Amino acid sequence: MKQSLFLLFFIHTLFFSHHLYAATPQCKKDFTGEMKSICTKAIKDDPEAQLQISRYYAGQIDPNVVNYPQAFYWHRRLARLAVHLKLEDPVYSETMYNTGVFYADGLGVKQDHKKALYWFKKSAERGDDIAMFRLALIYSDGLGVTANLQESLDWLKRAVVAGNLDAKVLLAQVYSEGKLLPQNNMLAVKLLREAVEQNSASAHFALGNFYLHGIEVEKSRLMAKTLFGKACRANLLEACRAYFDLDTQEEASALTPQEPPFE
Repeated sequence: MKQSLFLLFFIHTLFFSHHLYAATPQCKKDFTGEMKSICTKAIKDDPEAQLQISRYYAGQIDPNVVNYPQAFYWHRRLARLAVHLKLEDPVYSETMYNTGVFYADGLGVKQDHKKALYWFKKSAERGDDIAMFRLALIYSDGLGVTANLQESLDWLKRAVVAGNLDAKVLLAQVYSEGKLLPQNNMLAVKLLREAVEQNSASAHFALGNFYLHGIEVEKSRLMAKTLFGKACRANLLEACRAYFDLDTQEEASALTPQEPPFE
């Protein structure tokens, strides 16, 4: 039994060492000068150095330099270190979230929704609003976990409280549809207006539809078109289409001959 345990320990150590040293020398090959010094510190588990290296390989320092396998490696290594050392800075919550993104999207690593869920939760539990929103989507779609609409709503509401704009727009939609929660268009409009004030393109588009159809607000094509236009300028394609449709309808109406009044 002892021999078996020793053998397992030896195999694990050998695998871990190979995994570690197969990845870490890459930054020594890629960098010179100050960055090479930072690489050395990163290999010795300096959190700030690992943060710089992970950002570099993710293209956050130089958009022309992206290495997903290395970016994933350093993000995950830093995320694990942050958990182990209980590092509280929000930047490490972001690192945990990014590690989840690598797993969720299969960037630099084999796609794994369960591991993505793990890191999204770690980040969300530390207060990251984007991770909360991502969890709401995961529990709604059932990716790597059994679909749970109540859990999805709980995370969605937490994301709203944390100030996530996408969560406000989605929760507004949920209240407007009245399927998962009692219909409440007044609250939906309130959420959308809050998000509009914070320049959310999707909120502009959604609120524009409320004005177009007169839902809980005074019906106004002009207001709808204005909101669609702002969302379009933020490169929201569906808003551009809605704006174009209204514009086309107005032009067609202007060109249609008016019938003479009755004499």
